[in-house]
Amino acid sequence: MKTRINPSKKGKSLLLTFYEGFSTYTITVPMPYAVQVFAECLHTAFVTLLQSEELQSSLSERDADKAEIQDHLMNSLKLFDEFLKSRGR
Repeated sequence: MKTRINPSKKGKSLLLTFYEGFSTYTITVPMPYAVQVFAECLHTAFVTLLQSEELQSSLSERDADKAEIQDHLMNSLKLFDEFLKSRGR
């Protein structure tokens, strides 16, 4: 399954598009709910990763995926830090 995440045309929501075979499914998630949901998902994913040796070994074999995940995380953290600074926090 392939997944894409794009902002809506007006930028007030995220469009999650799932591609599986010839089927395409799109879900619209309003902001800032999307940020909250993705933060919770990220936390849950890391907890699961830490608890599962099978997932850890699977990820350790995929260096390209690890680098891509790390890049996404670092870029996200930088943007979130900029957001907090802009809000005076």
